[in-house]
Amino acid sequence: MIFCSRILRQMQKRLLVAFDFDHTIVDDNTDIVVREMLPKEKISSEISDLYSSDGWTVYMGKIFELLHQNGITREEIQTTIRDIPITPGFDNLLKFLLDKDCETIVISDSNSEFIKEWLKGASLEHTIRSVFTNPAKYDSEGCLHIDMYHVQDWCQLSTKNLCKGYILENYVNNRKEEGIDFARTVYIGDGKNDLCPCLKLSANDFAFPRKGYALMKYIYEHPVKAAIHPWNTGEDIIGVISKLL
Repeated sequence: MIFCSRILRQMQKRLLVAFDFDHTIVDDNTDIVVREMLPKEKISSEISDLYSSDGWTVYMGKIFELLHQNGITREEIQTTIRDIPITPGFDNLLKFLLDKDCETIVISDSNSEFIKEWLKGASLEHTIRSVFTNPAKYDSEGCLHIDMYHVQDWCQLSTKNLCKGYILENYVNNRKEEGIDFARTVYIGDGKNDLCPCLKLSANDFAFPRKGYALMKYIYEHPVKAAIHPWNTGEDIIGVISKLL
């Protein structure tokens, strides 16, 4: 019986915590911060129009090309990313979740290079199990290239390159197939594209919209089943989650 109960505990995780990245873990937007390395006059109206015609990911791909063409190096971009401040209390939150053996993932419309670089610079890469985002890589000349995470047409709440609700649902199902069942799921975010994963949560789960950001408005306009806990800092979230463990 002791052996069986130990196996059962190993198969059950108390908590899955899914994070957005921009304006959630970091207190800014990684793409905007890097775009601001370019003088505004370098961004033509033709490139600006790509956002509305082809989407943000295609637009940022052109921004990365412009950065390279204007002599802005990989190292300068990496330094800029590392210098983005963490959202207050999120270092404590990530370490708290790690200490409590919670499983943590990031689902973000940023890109793999930015998230990897920031987590490494903050010495927090060990606190995140998996990152789901637009894949990116530098070529041999130091130009950053980005691809869409996927191309979707089934979710009208999401951009065509990233449905966060689909990713969250798949992750939970895949972990279940691997023998890991979560007692609860928590989603922490700030933006309109964080609404879809919140709608995937059950009445047993928790949604944390950041106060003063778009998700706060949209989450109350839709039938979210999860308990809703607005937050200002990571300490606010620790205060709620600590009561679940």
